[in-house]
Amino acid sequence: MPKKPGKGRAAKNARRAAAGIPVAPAKRRKSKLLEKRLEKREYEKVAKHEGAIAQAEADLTVQEQALAKQPHSFIVHTGSVGRYIRRLERDLRRVMEPNTASKLRVSKRNNFNDFVVNAPALGVSHIANFTKSENSVNFRIVRMPQGPTLSFQIDQYALARDVRASQKRQNIFQKLFKHSPLVVLNGFNVPGKKHLALVKTVLQNMFPSIDVDTVNLAVVRRAVLISYDNETDKIEFRHYSIKTVPAGLTKSAKKIVQGKVPDLSKYEDVSEYFLNPGVLSESEWDGDQAEVELTQDLATRGCKKGALTKLRTVELGPRMTWRLTKIQEGIDDGEVLYHSYIKKTPQELMEQRKMLPLLKKRKKRMQKNIEHAVIRKLTAAEEAQKQEEEEYKAMKEKLIQKQKSVTGDNDDSDKETKKAQQYEQKGQKDQGPEPPTMKAEGRKRTAGKDDSRGIKNKVLRKK
Repeated sequence: MPKKPGKGRAAKNARRAAAGIPVAPAKRRKSKLLEKRLEKREYEKVAKHEGAIAQAEADLTVQEQALAKQPHSFIVHTGSVGRYIRRLERDLRRVMEPNTASKLRVSKRNNFNDFVVNAPALGVSHIANFTKSENSVNFRIVRMPQGPTLSFQIDQYALARDVRASQKRQNIFQKLFKHSPLVVLNGFNVPGKKHLALVKTVLQNMFPSIDVDTVNLAVVRRAVLISYDNETDKIEFRHYSIKTVPAGLTKSAKKIVQGKVPDLSKYEDVSEYFLNPGVLSESEWDGDQAEVELTQDLATRGCKKGALTKLRTVELGPRMTWRLTKIQEGIDDGEVLYHSYIKKTPQELMEQRKMLPLLKKRKKRMQKNIEHAVIRKLTAAEEAQKQEEEEYKAMKEKLIQKQKSVTGDNDDSDKETKKAQQYEQKGQKDQGPEPPTMKAEGRKRTAGKDDSRGIKNKVLRKK
């Protein structure tokens, strides 16, 4: 028995295709459940994206607040110091990165008060200032905004480029300066020298504090060592980079662990490369190497949590030797708390404290007098400039009037103004002829002269 033709959509499309009629693709209808699922997915996607943006903004505000709490510094110089002190200034800015104004420009017109006035508005907590006299190079550290002020004399210094030039293997790259260095203070706990405790706190607070429990060891890549020598009464300043190397490995194995491809063309087998006594030595490093067990993973290959790692320090520079000369309360205007050259008795100190208010008043009065003198000079210069401009204008008008009287332009201009006024009074400015100008009158004069010359020539020809 023949099959009955189908009544479904597929059967109709088959008959149309057999007859040569093009068949349109069937549109799939989305069920309501599928539409709800898609809407839900889209809503969750948008909500997740908005939540990520809000979390990023919250993290950014937290980072900004934490950054605002950290100490920031200005490293500047005042006066004529020479090119080597300016290079030392740039090296010290490099040490204090990233919490310092590394691209701050200091001009000859700037004095120390300019930086003191602008520092609190910019969130600066410390100012380090280099000055140079005939006999010595001086260095000051000021805690903003109320002091104290530490004054040092720099006995010796070496620039960073000179320190690196004496090294066989330099360890310096840009990522070292993305985070603040680790500060190590040594020898400041000396009994009987209370001023060293103040020096220690000021130097320590110049750098951000580090929480031992939450610090990320992969970030600590530099160290600043400030050491006090009690015998010489001097302070040594050094700057190092910290390098980590996996311990317990031979030189050949260390190359492979660190991702370096060795040259195996001289060997017949890989075992010869590892067992060759020529590559087992680790004499390439002459400094002390301390082995520590890591509590975190580091960025260096082979330095994982729980593994033994060797720590190496490579000096970056600069080097400085300081001698503390004075500690003063406030910013160069308070009581002298310590002086290395001048010693005073308790009675003299009491008298000095009594005189401090008078000295402060006298200093303020001198500053006001200086400001008034500057204002008077500026006003006098402005008045002199105005007087010169008025004299120049009067002289210019005299010369113009004199030139007009010689050329006769003054009478012509008076005539023109009178004629213009007459035309305006009559109301014939738009209808009647325009008032004559200087050029038109000049043309009439020249035309009259030409006509008289032509008549004279005709008379002479007839004669």
